[in-house]
Amino acid sequence: MTATLIIDRLRRGTDEIKPSVELVPFDNMTLEELVDYIYANRFDGLVVDHKLKSSNPDIDFEGTDIALSMENLIHFYPLFILTSHPNDAESERYTDVNIVYEKGNYIADTTGLIVEHINKKILTQIEHFKNRLADAESELETLRNKANKTDEEKDRFIELDHLIETSLCGRHVMPKNLKNQSEDIQELLGLARKIYKMSEEE
Repeated sequence: MTATLIIDRLRRGTDEIKPSVELVPFDNMTLEELVDYIYANRFDGLVVDHKLKSSNPDIDFEGTDIALSMENLIHFYPLFILTSHPNDAESERYTDVNIVYEKGNYIADTTGLIVEHINKKILTQIEHFKNRLADAESELETLRNKANKTDEEKDRFIELDHLIETSLCGRHVMPKNLKNQSEDIQELLGLARKIYKMSEEE
């Protein structure tokens, strides 16, 4: 019932935007499987309840664990925690108080002002995240087309590539240190090809 009430209020969106909202089925999932599910379905953002174990004995993680897993994979991913226990959610493990909201106030809002306020924050954060990815893709393409990149530009290229790949694939990405090695190998192969071609011409 609580989930139904929250979904109803999220779907109200704002005066400008009425978002599509989907309930994520997390029964019989591990935390890793749930994170993979979120990435596989390309959700723009996530709203979680802090206390999950108390209502479902089949899981061993809380909403803040989901939030931490997503944040550790990709910074600034749009996520929000609704809770009746704000002090617990604002713990040493998760200190971003800007995304923790009182669930009871959100559900019981009679004027619609609280719902509108929180929904606006959620949708604004999603828009900022999408713009950030779009800017990263544009910068990455510019660097990709640059013939002679400096060491700083190479590092930036790998950083941007990793950001975009993580936003799409979650945990299933190539580690950044391997990307560094991969680029070094490609440069060595390119140099070897040039030397071989020069020896053939001689």
